[in-house]
Amino acid sequence: MKQLLRISNLWLGVIVTLLMLVLTVAHPDFIESIELKTYDLRMRLISQSNEYFKDIAIITIDDDSINKLGRWPWPRSLFARVIDFLSKNGATLVGLNIIFSEPEENTGLKEIRDLIRFVEESRVHNSDSNADPFLKRLVEAEIRLDNDAKLVQAVRSSNNVVLPVFFKLGLYHEQKRGKLSPKESVIERFSLPFIREESPLFVPFQAKGVTLPIPPLVEASRGLGHLNLDYDIDGKTRRDALIVDYKGYYFPSYPLQMAMSYLGLTKNDVEVVPGIGIMLGSQLVPTDISMGMLIRYAGLDRAFPRYSFFDVINGKITPDAFKDKIVLIGTTAAGIYTPVSTPIGNNMPAVEISANVISNLVNQDFILRPDWVFFLELGLLLLLGAYISVVMPRLKANVSALTTLAFFALVSIGGTLVFVLKGIWLKLTYPILQLVIGYTLITSRRFLSTEEAKTKVEGESIETNKMLGLSFQGQGMLDMAFEKFRKCPVDDEMKDLLYNLALDFERKRMINKAVAVYEYIQRHDKNYKNINERIKTLSAAEASMMLGSPGGASEEGLLSTIITEGSSAKPTLGRYEIIEELGKGAMGMVYKGKDPKINRVVAIKTIRFSDNFDPEQIEEMRERFYREAETAGRLSHPNIVTIYDVGEDYDLAYISMEFLEGEDLEKYCKKGNLLPIRKVIHYMEKICDALDYAHKNNIVHRDIKPANIMLLKDGTIKVTDFGIARITTSSKTQTGVVLGTPNYMSPEQAEGKRVDGRSDIFSLGVVFYQLLTGELPFKGETIASLMYQITHAPHPSPKKFNPRIPSACVAIIDKALEKDVKKRYQTAGAFGRHLALLGKKMDQLASQKMKKQAS
Repeated sequence: MKQLLRISNLWLGVIVTLLMLVLTVAHPDFIESIELKTYDLRMRLISQSNEYFKDIAIITIDDDSINKLGRWPWPRSLFARVIDFLSKNGATLVGLNIIFSEPEENTGLKEIRDLIRFVEESRVHNSDSNADPFLKRLVEAEIRLDNDAKLVQAVRSSNNVVLPVFFKLGLYHEQKRGKLSPKESVIERFSLPFIREESPLFVPFQAKGVTLPIPPLVEASRGLGHLNLDYDIDGKTRRDALIVDYKGYYFPSYPLQMAMSYLGLTKNDVEVVPGIGIMLGSQLVPTDISMGMLIRYAGLDRAFPRYSFFDVINGKITPDAFKDKIVLIGTTAAGIYTPVSTPIGNNMPAVEISANVISNLVNQDFILRPDWVFFLELGLLLLLGAYISVVMPRLKANVSALTTLAFFALVSIGGTLVFVLKGIWLKLTYPILQLVIGYTLITSRRFLSTEEAKTKVEGESIETNKMLGLSFQGQGMLDMAFEKFRKCPVDDEMKDLLYNLALDFERKRMINKAVAVYEYIQRHDKNYKNINERIKTLSAAEASMMLGSPGGASEEGLLSTIITEGSSAKPTLGRYEIIEELGKGAMGMVYKGKDPKINRVVAIKTIRFSDNFDPEQIEEMRERFYREAETAGRLSHPNIVTIYDVGEDYDLAYISMEFLEGEDLEKYCKKGNLLPIRKVIHYMEKICDALDYAHKNNIVHRDIKPANIMLLKDGTIKVTDFGIARITTSSKTQTGVVLGTPNYMSPEQAEGKRVDGRSDIFSLGVVFYQLLTGELPFKGETIASLMYQITHAPHPSPKKFNPRIPSACVAIIDKALEKDVKKRYQTAGAFGRHLALLGKKMDQLASQKMKKQAS
C-alpha cells in the first residue's frame, strides 16, 4: 500500500480511467456478467410497466392436457383438429412450436399399407375384380389412420401455419457454402436475401446441420423459422438470433418469420443490413453484429393469455378468443419442455419467449443500443476520470464522499431512466466501477498520506515523550517521567524503560508507585521479567517498610532505615546508592553508600526533622542544618572528616562524607584497653591541630567525645560530625539523646552560656583524661549532680588512676579542664603545642634511655 503514496492523485485517476477504457473496449466476461445483472434489474422494472401485445395467444400443452389426453407424443391428428378449429374461428396466424421431423410411427397404418400393396400386386397377377371393394376399404382405413396426412391437410387448408426448424450451431466448411442437399432445398426457399454489402461487423451465428419438419408439412406450411436461442455468458436468454447463416443462406428465426407473415411481408420485402439490423419493409429492427435482437420482455409471469390444449380441442374456449390473433402452440408440461432462464424468470417456456419476440417485432418495441451509445459511455468514463483525477483530491473527505455518491446516483438512476423510458441500454458497470475504484484509491491514498504524517508526528511525539521521560527520570522527577512514558506505546524497549523506572521508585522508597508501574507493565505483558514476584513482594513489604515510617516509643521507633524489606533494588538517598547500615547516631542512621557518578564510597548520616523537632521548628532547623553543613563542608584538614554533599530526599535530610575504615576512640577509653601514653599524646596533638583549624574558620564542634574521633587503620586520627552537634543540641524533643553524653560538656555548655572554641578544649581535656586513665573526670548519680561536678567540683588527679602519667601531662590536663574559661587554653593550637613539647620531651627521654641500655 505504501507504493500508492508514490503515485500522484492525477496519475491514479488517469490509470483508473485508462483501465476502464480498455475494459470497456475489451468487455471481459467477469465485468460483463456484472453488467448483465444490472441489465436484468432494469428489465424487471421495464417488464412490469410493459403491456403485452393483445393479438397474441398461446395454446399450451400443459400438465392437465397430458393427464387427460394421454402420454406424449400425441397423435398428430389432435394438432390437425386444433389447426382446423383455429382456421375456422379466424386465427390470423398459427405457429406450431413443435418440430415434426419424422413421420408418425403407427403400426396399424403400416400393416394396412402392406396389405394394400399385397392386394394391388395380387390384382395385377390374377385380375380378380372381387378385390376392388376390399382394396377400397383398405384405402379408406389408411386415410383414417394417416395422422400425418391429416396434419398436412389441416396446415395446407389453413394456409397460415408457420413451422419451426432447429439448427446445429457451429462453423460449416467453406467448401459447403451454397451447397444444399435435396432435402435442404427448402432452406433456400425461405432464406432472406442479402442485399447490402458484407461487413467485417457482420458475424451471424453459423450452423453446420439442420433438423427440418417432414417434407409434406414443409410444402404445406406458410413459412419456416429456426427455434435456436441465443444464450449469454451466464446462460440467460436476452436476445433472439434473428438470422442463422447456414451454408451462406440467411435463415430467419421462428418469431421473425411469424412477424413477416403477420405483417404480410415476403422475403423480398426484408433486407439484411450487416452490423445494423434487418429492414422489415420500411421499419428497421436493430441488432448487434451477430444479428441478435435484444428482447423486451413483457410482464414477469404469463404476459400473454394461455389456453390449455385440452380445453381448446374440447371446445371449452370461446371461438372469439383466437379471432384475428397470432396463435402459438407450444409445450409447458413438465418433462417435455426445457425451461429457459431469462432476465425476468428462470422457468420461461420457449413458446413464450417467441411470443415476446413477435410482440417486439410487430410493435417495433425494442431495447436499443445504438452505435453512439458506446462513444457516450467512453465520454462518461473520461468525464468521471477528470473528476477522479483533478476534482476529487481537492475536496474535503466528506464533500468528496457526497459528490462521489451523487455521481453514483446520477449514473445509476440516469442509466435506469434511459432504459425504462427510452429502451436504450447504457452499460452502468464500467462507470460505477470506475467511481468505486477511483474513490477507494484516492481515499486510501489520502488516508495513507494522513496516516503517514500522523505516524511521523506520533513517532516524533513518542520519541519526544520518551526523551522527556528519560530526562525527568535522570533529574529524579519520577512521577513526571512515568506520565511521559505512559504516552508511548508499550513495546519491548518501553517495558525496559518502565521497569527501570519502577526500580528507581523502589530506590526512592516509593513502593506504591513502584507497584503502579509494575502493574502498568503487567497490563501489557503479564510475564515480563519478574514483575509478578516484585508486585507480590512489594505489596507485602509496603506495610512493613521501615524507611519513612514514624517512630514508636522504642529506640527502633526513633530510627529509620532506607533499605526496604523484600526489595532487591538498592535504595538511594539523593544520588547515592545505599550499600549497608553502619550504625545509629543521635539523630538518625549512618549508612555506607556509593556515589555512582564517580564510583566513590561515602558515609551518609541522616536526620529526619519531623521526628526530632517540633513542627514550628522544622523549617528553622532545616535552614540551620544546611547552613552549618555548608560551613563544615568548607573545612579541608587531614584530621577532619571531609564533607562531600548535603541534601534532602523527601523528608529525610542527609550528609555524605568521607568513608573511614577504622573505629572511634570509645574502645580505648576502658581500663585494660588503654593506648600507650605517647600515642595518646600524639593523637591529642593532631586533634588539637584539627580543632585549631576549625576554630580559626569560626566553626565550633560542640560535641567533642571519643565517639566523634575516629582512629583509622593506617593510624590517622580524624574528627567527625562538625556542624551536626549544633543541630543536635537545638532539639527539644531529643533531650535524652543530648544528655546521653553530658560527661564531655564544658561548664559554659552546662550553664547554657554562649560557647566558643574554648568549650571544645574543655571537652577534649575530658577525652584526654579518659584516654589516659580509663575514667571520666566528672561523675554524678544524677544529671544535676553531674552538672554541678562539671561547673564547680575539681577533677581528681589523673595519677590517682594511672600513676605513670607524667606530671607535665597532668599540668596540661589541669589547664584544659579549668572551670574559668579565661584560665583555660585560649586556643587549641596552644593546647597542641604543649602536647607537642611534652611528646618531644618524652621522645628524648626514651631515646636517652635506649642509648644507656645499649651501652
